[in-house]
Amino acid sequence: MSYDAIKSERGLCAGNRPGLAGKCNGQLFECECGNVGCRQTYDNACSNQAYSAGFRCTKCGAVGKARPVSYEYRIGA
Repeated sequence: MSYDAIKSERGLCAGNRPGLAGKCNGQLFECECGNVGCRQTYDNACSNQAYSAGFRCTKCGAVGKARPVSYEYRIGA
């Protein structure tokens, strides 16, 4: 099984990093407002980033209201 096939089942972000050809591959989270995307170390670091570096939802501004998407598939979960 390929590396990408294994990761695709784990709810990882398919967005791209600006200026680079690679995927973000961060874990996906869903906010209570329905916003789904990843969190990165820096703001605006991914095309599918839904949370600021401080874990604030970019859609509704909520903090601490996110749940992991496909948590049961994470490595080590």
